[in-house]
Amino acid sequence: MKKEITIEKIMFGPELIELKEAWDTLLENSSRPTIFSSFDFIYTSCAHFKEDEEIFFLLFRDAVSNELMAIFPMSLSVEKCYGIKLRTLAYGITTNGTDVDKPYPIIAAAHEAVCWERLRDYLCKEWTQWDMIDFDEFYTGSYLTQHLKKMFPQPVYWTKLSEGPESPIVKLDGDWEEFWMGHRKLRKNSRKLEKKMGDNLVYKITSDPADVEQCLNDYIATELVSWKAGEFVSNPDSQKFYHDLFPKMAAEKRLFFGMMYDREKVMSVEIAYAFKDRIFFAHGTYDPAYKDVSPGTVNSSRLIEFFHGKGYVEGDYLAGFSGYNNPWASRIEKTADIVIRRMNWKNCYLAIRYLAKKGAGKLFGRKVIQDEAQ
Repeated sequence: MKKEITIEKIMFGPELIELKEAWDTLLENSSRPTIFSSFDFIYTSCAHFKEDEEIFFLLFRDAVSNELMAIFPMSLSVEKCYGIKLRTLAYGITTNGTDVDKPYPIIAAAHEAVCWERLRDYLCKEWTQWDMIDFDEFYTGSYLTQHLKKMFPQPVYWTKLSEGPESPIVKLDGDWEEFWMGHRKLRKNSRKLEKKMGDNLVYKITSDPADVEQCLNDYIATELVSWKAGEFVSNPDSQKFYHDLFPKMAAEKRLFFGMMYDREKVMSVEIAYAFKDRIFFAHGTYDPAYKDVSPGTVNSSRLIEFFHGKGYVEGDYLAGFSGYNNPWASRIEKTADIVIRRMNWKNCYLAIRYLAKKGAGKLFGRKVIQDEAQ
């Protein structure tokens, strides 16, 4: 007998804080536990990066026991294409403009399939005020990814599944010496830095909440003199976000800084998050004055060493900008980008416009470039 599930829609706001304990308890036992789906990360991201989109949360409960089975953070935005307003659903605060990596809803591991089917029924029959769904960096093992065309069949819907960015995953539950001896370049860089810096080299890894403010300020100051200046953690809006988020993460013992100094001068800072048995290597920066001794690479290797033998299984270098870490990876985690269009008059019109333009491009021997949304 199919489980009956009720859905409650809650808008983003301070009242959501009452859900924190139940949220994080569900996440601990979810099908895709990740720091980026934790209450603090999602709530703080919404508070700092929300713009004109409507952000809401769908709470799935067992109709009989009232057990919380899933939480789907969602956003609804309006964008124009060829003058047509499209109502687009996405996952809460998405990857664009934030540091949410590989976003995924919080679903009890035992109920993955039934919750995705219930979401489909809700979006197709009960709440249909959307034209397109856009999920970025999605887990390829997801029930949705594997059953996309069956759940949203043609001709009522049009779906597209394309490759998203990849993440190098480092094994942390193996033998450190075996890993170390298998990477000659890491050993060479480490020896070079240690030889040049001598007794001036100071290194520490800290997760002490009392160190958070100073470490974060040191990170921002170092990033501001690097090629990343103003782009990532040092972006003015991001600085406010991290100053709000990091004390919360440190209190939960989920935040680590790898600090490398030339005596008292900061050479490199690495930031890592911990959640359950996984480490998320989130940010790294170094002072370009020390580029010749590769302080960022050496700092990374020392963090990897630190997390070995402490009960962690894997270290995730996240999606999009970390391919240079592929030589260290035990596996590469792939992601998928998913688009679902309801084939109403809006999307049918847009499809005709696209096909007409594509045909004209072929006729005149020109590459077709789709108009940007106006």
